[in-house]
Amino acid sequence: MTVRLGDVTFSDWISLECEGGFTDTFIFDIDALNGLPPFDFHPLLQRLVAELDKKRPGASLWVRVTSPGEWYVMEVKRSMTAGFSIPYVVTSKDKIPDYRSFSFGPRLFPSSLPRPPEVDDEFSCFSREEMKCLQVLTRNWKGNLEEIASLADLPETTTLDVLQGLQKKKKVIFKLGEVIQKDKSKPKKMDPFPMWHPRRKGVSIALRSFGASEGVDFSGMKELYPHFIGTPHRTNSRRWPEWLRSAYPQVEIWTGWTEVQLPETSVRPDALAWGRIQGFETVFWLELGDGHKKRMEIERITRIRLASARQFCQQTGVRLVYAQISPPWVLKAVGMALGQLPPDMAAVMTNTRRFGKLPTVEWGSITMI
Repeated sequence: MTVRLGDVTFSDWISLECEGGFTDTFIFDIDALNGLPPFDFHPLLQRLVAELDKKRPGASLWVRVTSPGEWYVMEVKRSMTAGFSIPYVVTSKDKIPDYRSFSFGPRLFPSSLPRPPEVDDEFSCFSREEMKCLQVLTRNWKGNLEEIASLADLPETTTLDVLQGLQKKKKVIFKLGEVIQKDKSKPKKMDPFPMWHPRRKGVSIALRSFGASEGVDFSGMKELYPHFIGTPHRTNSRRWPEWLRSAYPQVEIWTGWTEVQLPETSVRPDALAWGRIQGFETVFWLELGDGHKKRMEIERITRIRLASARQFCQQTGVRLVYAQISPPWVLKAVGMALGQLPPDMAAVMTNTRRFGKLPTVEWGSITMI
């Protein structure tokens, strides 16, 4: 049950009995399928920690992650390495932390403190399908039906019904909007076609579901390079999860994100997806296009991307499928740059026009259709 402390809210509160005393522990829940990458939560938590420091001396923080696999939980933990001024712990939802699990020993009280006041969370009255659509639109600015369905992991017919229902509730709107220009001094331009946009109240509901309290700057967590929205490149990257589901119907594809700022690297994949293939938890890294580059530049940038992708996955031990979807001549240059692959990685390549088609994943090999 959501609880309030000053100007912020938490998913719940608990007093853990340990070492002969009781903690004063506030809970922050994360759902791995809520539309946000695992690297985005530290800024949200900093605001909450500041309030705990000020209003509840001796409090501790428990970050609980609901996740179908281990990688997301590990990345949430890794994103917290900067730490906080209060004791904190990150676990999966089904694990209860003990005293030594915290970053440092939480203060213990002789008896359990009074429970903070409970409040309405603002989003539990919405269906999971409605929340998924609102969460996708809040991070991704705006989008068409196919993009939203892919990122929300919903059938397109269901997605349309949900969006139309949300429009009746005045949480989203279908309209022809303005292009989000990189250069604000240029004349305004309209999008190439109407798209679904979140309305202010819809954004507020999604932010509450992410755990973002009022006053938190969410702009750094949104999809990068919004001036490309409406282009074929951005549409293909947003449809990456659905491309994978269509190509590999026996594979679990849990979620995906576009234009993600990864930790500790300047390289940004066009899209990431995460799931399980052949029994292995795997990150599916997508690179699109590159048809405007020369062959030597393609080879150079591919080597940089591959090294960054491998280093990123090695941090948690997750497997990597590196995908290049481009015109045939680009695929040839990329294949030259990839070289010999390690046994915990595979590369798949296909033409941009072959939506929903990918070659078989063979670990340690490059496959192409």
